[in-house]
Amino acid sequence: MTSTTTVATPAAPTVKQRPHPQALASLVLGVLALTVAVGITGPFAFRAGRKALADINAAPEQYSGRLLAVIGQVAGVVGTLFLIAWLSIGLISGSIFDIDIVLVLRTALNQAFGPNAIVYALAAIGLNVHFGYTGLLNFGQAGFMAVGAYGLAVTVVTYDLPFAVGVLVALGAPVVLALLLGIPTLRLRADYLAIATIATAEILRLVFGAVETRKVFGGSNGLTGFANTFQERNPFNETLDLGIMSFSARDQWSMVVGWSMVAIACLLVWRLMRSPWGRVLRSIREDEDAVRSLGKNVFAYKMQALVLGGLFGGMAGLFLALKQASVVPSDYSTNMTFLAFTALLIGGAARVLGPVIGAMILWFLISGLGNFFGQATTGDNPLMPTWLMDNTQASLVRFVATGLGLMLLMIYRPQGIFGDRREIAIDGR
Repeated sequence: MTSTTTVATPAAPTVKQRPHPQALASLVLGVLALTVAVGITGPFAFRAGRKALADINAAPEQYSGRLLAVIGQVAGVVGTLFLIAWLSIGLISGSIFDIDIVLVLRTALNQAFGPNAIVYALAAIGLNVHFGYTGLLNFGQAGFMAVGAYGLAVTVVTYDLPFAVGVLVALGAPVVLALLLGIPTLRLRADYLAIATIATAEILRLVFGAVETRKVFGGSNGLTGFANTFQERNPFNETLDLGIMSFSARDQWSMVVGWSMVAIACLLVWRLMRSPWGRVLRSIREDEDAVRSLGKNVFAYKMQALVLGGLFGGMAGLFLALKQASVVPSDYSTNMTFLAFTALLIGGAARVLGPVIGAMILWFLISGLGNFFGQATTGDNPLMPTWLMDNTQASLVRFVATGLGLMLLMIYRPQGIFGDRREIAIDGR
């Protein structure tokens, strides 16, 4: 007679219910959407709430926070509708709450299509070749811009050579810098390459502004008097007023030249990235060991990409120098590189027009928000009380709001507006 022994089955561990992180994000973004300043967060609040509710319905024993998600969705919708109504009334009446909406929009569009956007579009196109297509994390694009600008200024002012020679030097200087920088650094990992490039850009900025090199580079005051030839060829002599936008004769000439440079750069990138050479760059970005195993010289391709992207950076510096008719070391700080990266990430990496659209959107937001906050903090009865924000802080808050928008974009659409999520991977080796 046999006896059976019953073995007790251990009980399954109880999953502790926790609030869904997207539900909390939806609530925070929804509350922000109810304010006039950042009502743009409304769609993000609605999307986060929808994602939270879907996950909660799929795993109710794991997640809680259904009420938070619903409140966030409702607040996001209300905030978005309020912002649309506020902007519509402002555009129809011309102003609301003593804020001239037409002036805000006019300022934003002037900058979105103006010379400033061109500078960052060219710089971002270069970063797109480096980071978007090849996977090189270059944080020293401001250095390529600086050598391009100073190449023209030093040639014309310091050595009194013709303007055409200065342009050639300005285009050749970033190529030389790319070769000097790439030989010792392109075999480094992505993070070390970023450190090396940002250090190089800072070294160049300090050298250009040093007292010891004042006779050549002009010191901290920079150089002027090299753009006369460029300005003398300006065919425009009247201000162009399009109603919602207006540009001076000088800006019109800069825009014709600048947007032509952007078009040529985009056309060149479009053609190259659809060639076998461009496909090798994309392969290096994905897995350089696999490319190396096929007999390709990865170092040579990286060097070529660094030279091409640096050349576009030098073009951006050249155009900036011509636009403002001066070069000053402080204009080429690391902030310029990070703003160019912002433009690239907004538009979408590894997309031909991504950097261009991103630069336009970036300057539209920075200029529009700056004008809005400036008006909201001035006058006898400002829209925003002084305890919340004063006029001296208005110019800085626009960057805070823009940074918040970039954070939301990276959370909910990290590939950018026109990008592909698969195109933004960084090779950490």
